[in-house]
Amino acid sequence: MSYRATRYFVNVDGASRGNPGPAAAAMVVQDESGKVLLTKSKSLGITTNNVAEWSALEGAIKTLGYLAGRSRGKIEAVIRSDSELIVKQFNGEFRIRDPELKAIAARVRKYLKDHPALKISVVHVPREENRLADQEANKALAKEIQETNICEGGSHQDERKNRSRP
Repeated sequence: MSYRATRYFVNVDGASRGNPGPAAAAMVVQDESGKVLLTKSKSLGITTNNVAEWSALEGAIKTLGYLAGRSRGKIEAVIRSDSELIVKQFNGEFRIRDPELKAIAARVRKYLKDHPALKISVVHVPREENRLADQEANKALAKEIQETNICEGGSHQDERKNRSRP
């Protein structure tokens, strides 16, 4: 009996406004035909763009681990990122110097070691080929910024509404 692993393509992206600044991470999971199966994003608070990119990669790997557990089978995935830095760091071509990035990378490596059913490759793609993940990260980031503005005293739109009241 021959067994074929389930194959996914996952685009990841991290974004921050300022470095450090408000940040978010996102992923888009597709099947072999290119059908979008899942999009996921989250705000990260204030951090750097590199932490956001690594957080997106970590989230994608954990999501793939969850999918492997549910299917009780092997998962092969190509994770695509427009961040040449994280691709080269993940693949061992560049050293990781930043302590926070080292911690994330260590968690990722441990997770992959503990989940042998996951076969992951991480490749660089041009920004244009990462558009969906970029859009998801920016949506989460816009929401984070909007919520931060409201918590810090309201948006300009709220101020206009308040001035027009008698």
